[in-house]
Order: sequence, then structure tokens, then C-alpha cells
Amino acid sequence: MGAMTAALDSISLDENPSAARSRNRAPSLSTACPPAGVVRPPTTTSSPGSRVGADPFHNASQLCKRLFRLRITRLLAWGYLAISMIVFTLHLPSLTYKYNHQHSASSSTPGLKTTTLLQNVNSQTLISSSSHGSSSSSSSSSSPIDELSYQLRLSKMFSKSLGRMDHLRPHWFSATVDPDPQSLTLATVLTMDEWPNLIRLAEQWEGPISAALQIPTDGTNLGSGTMLQHLSSIRRHYDTNPTLARNVDLHLIARPTSGNDGRIRTGQQDARNLARLFARSRYVAHIPVTTLWMTNLTAAVSTYLDRLDAGDLLIVPTFAFPKSSNRKIATIAFGMEEEYHWPTNKAEMVEWVDDNRMGILDYHWNLNTGPTSYTLWREASEPYLVPNYDYHYSPVYIATRDDHPWCEERFMDEPSACLYSTYLNGANLWVLPNDYIVRTGQEPENKLTMDERILQLKLYKNYRIEQCVFYARQFDQVSTFSTEQSDHIQQECVKELGSLRRQKMISSALSKSHH
Repeated sequence: MGAMTAALDSISLDENPSAARSRNRAPSLSTACPPAGVVRPPTTTSSPGSRVGADPFHNASQLCKRLFRLRITRLLAWGYLAISMIVFTLHLPSLTYKYNHQHSASSSTPGLKTTTLLQNVNSQTLISSSSHGSSSSSSSSSSPIDELSYQLRLSKMFSKSLGRMDHLRPHWFSATVDPDPQSLTLATVLTMDEWPNLIRLAEQWEGPISAALQIPTDGTNLGSGTMLQHLSSIRRHYDTNPTLARNVDLHLIARPTSGNDGRIRTGQQDARNLARLFARSRYVAHIPVTTLWMTNLTAAVSTYLDRLDAGDLLIVPTFAFPKSSNRKIATIAFGMEEEYHWPTNKAEMVEWVDDNRMGILDYHWNLNTGPTSYTLWREASEPYLVPNYDYHYSPVYIATRDDHPWCEERFMDEPSACLYSTYLNGANLWVLPNDYIVRTGQEPENKLTMDERILQLKLYKNYRIEQCVFYARQFDQVSTFSTEQSDHIQQECVKELGSLRRQKMISSALSKSHH
């Protein structure tokens, strides 16, 4: 008992118990090497007669100095620094490539602005398409892709387009009636001077239409008086014409003019792709906006749905008037169609053609002499294959929206390029036996000048060879030369295939078992 009392008396009463415990605690990592910015508490001055303990921070400082004097510690520090620099150097090229790739994707179309078109338009003058469009249910699950702007997506998809866009607004006006996903949509392209033709087409078709409207701009002022006048006129038509508001999805493209006439000639190819891309049904008919009349194409699609689903195309013959017979029909005014007459069934059309009053129009050929073949159509009761395909062939056709190559956009206006790659890819071209469309026959094949046509024709010949080489190597790599899918390329690209075999770019043994 006396020994315990002596021990208690030896402890100073004013000493902090926690300080007493810290004297006997082994130093930890945080106390041995305190982080930067930690302020040491002031050293407690012991009163006379009290026991002075060792300063833990002083001991920690001495331990740190001894630790950094060791050679092994310095070697580890320099080794860590060297490894960090090596790893950073190895990752630097990939980081640089990723940055450049993202930057080029966002700026590959220099004229494509991220500002919305309607921010330059008086809100009292124009209304957005939401007032005319149908409300769509929002998805409960979000995706990073949903956050991408339309401009970014389209600049990526169409980064190699020849014609520059100053602005693009998909579904600027949306049809108030949602089309049946399995229905047929007419895809067409127009400019403001062809706007009456779109109204006529919508009232005649009375079904879903996906139209790409190109409006001229000087490239800088989207809010100019001319632009506002065009957009205000479009709005008035949608407000007053129930057929437009009910059935037509309008995609707005602001594009600079070319030439001195103030007209848009470039960008027809990518506009065709846009009209097809934003169609809201599985089946799409690529039809010129200047079409005067057509048969019931919906019934034809329903009848031959299996051919479309198999990847084939339905060709719709185009009948037109001879250029020498009635030139006034080239300027049919809107609402004056009743003054003109054309056959509305096959029997009448055969009589008109036999009397040389109309004929099948295939550009690059005279009436009734093109690949569509009036002789076969006259006697046909079932769809027949195009007998003599040519790479200049550019008919009106029906196809699925998603399962075929897109129109080649390196050309300014070459409709036949939209069909050529699809044909080489193996799609059969079936001509409808009882259906057709009617046009005046006075419309030019494209909107190019003579010099532009000559240049484009030369480019198109080289494009034909390029596509032959591309699809030949594709079929060779996947070993499909022994299937019917390669029939068209072996018929169309005989010279190119021979050259590829000699250069050993494709297999030399390509005999087909079904021939």
C-alpha cells in the first residue's frame, strides 16, 4: 500500500493524462512524417518540479531526416519519378489522337453552326415545330447519345458532303399524325421555288412525306429579311393547309447559293439522305417533288412486301409527255391541274403511249428506250427484273429505309449514284407491272450547269470503277462470290474483276456453283 502511494505522489497533478500516454506510444506514419501545412502545437513548459517528457514532433523530425539520408530512399524516389515520366510519355500519343479526333469531328463541317435557327427569328413571327408536331413520349432511360446535338451527329455522319450547310433543323415542322411504322413514306427534296409542288404532292398522296427543304443564305445572316420571309410563308401554309400539317415532316437546310443566279445546285445528294434518314416508317419511296400524279403505291408495297424485306427494290415507271408535244405542261400552275389530263390506269396509259402522246421516261435515253423497258411493262402482269441495267439508270424506286447504302455525297446532284451501290450490293430491281407516276417530261435530270455536268460525269465514271473494286473485295473477304448476291457485280464489273485477279487483290478462283 505504501509503494502504491509513493507512485501516485510521483505523478504531477497538473499533467495531462493524454500527454502521459503519448510519451509511451510508438510514433505512427502520420506523426513521423506529418503532411505539409500541419502546425505543431507549442511545446508545453513544465513547471518547476514537474517531469519533462520527450517532444514527439521533435523526434518525428529527426526520424524524417534520418530516413531521407538513406540511399535506398533516394533511389526509390528517383525510380518512382522516372517510371511516372515513362508512363506519361507512352500515353501522350493516344491522348493527343483522341483530342484531335474529337476536335475534327466537331469541326469537320465548317459551315455547320451549333446555334439554333429560330434564335434569329422573331418568336411572334415564327413558331417552332412543336406547336404542329405530335408529342412523343420521353424515354425513362437516358443515354449519352441523347445529349448530342443534331448538328454534331449530322456533321459526323455527313462530314464528307460536298455541299456546305449553314444550318440544319431536322423536323422543323413535324406531321401531327404519327405514321404507321410499316407504312410507305415519300422522301423528296425541294427548294422554295418548288414549294407549290410539295403542296400538290401532299394533297395528291395524302400519306406521310419526309421533305428536305433547302433555303438559300449568304452564309452569315440567318435572320435576314429574305430568310424571314421564306420561313413566315412556310408557317402560313402549315397553319392554313391541314394536309401539310397532318402528313408532312419538313427538314430545313440553310445552304449558300452557287453561281450568279442565286439558286442552290449543290447538296442534293445529302438532302436526299436526310429525307430518307428522318422518314418515320420502314419503307421509303424516293420521288421527285415535281411529280404530278401517281397510282396507289401503298397497295403495291403491301402486295410485294416480301421482296422489299428480302433487300430488293421496287421500280416505279415514270411516264412523261414528249417535249415536242405540249411544252405548256412544264409550267402547270398550282390548282390548274384539272385543265390537263393524263391516264389514271394501265389500259389508258398503253393507249396514250401507242399514240405517242406519252412514254416511259428514263434520263439518258429517249422515251420508251431506257432500261425500264416499255415493251416488257406493256405485257407484264407480275413484277419483272430490269433487263438491261446501266450505271446511269436513275428511276423512282421503293426500298426499306435502313438496309441499303446511302447516296454518294461527293457528287452535287447524281441520282443514279443512289442506286448504283445498292445494285452492286446485290439488290434486285423489280419493275412494278401496274403502277407508275406522271411527270411533265420537261424537267432537267439535275440542276447543274453544263460545265458542272461534264465534270461530274467524269467523276462518276471513276466512281463506278471504285465501287466495283470495293464490293469485289468485300465479297471476296466474306466468301460470297459463290452466292446470288454477287451476280450483279460479276455482270457489271467484268473488266475490274479481271484486273483485280491479275493483281492478286481477290481470289482467282471465283467460279459460281449455281451458274
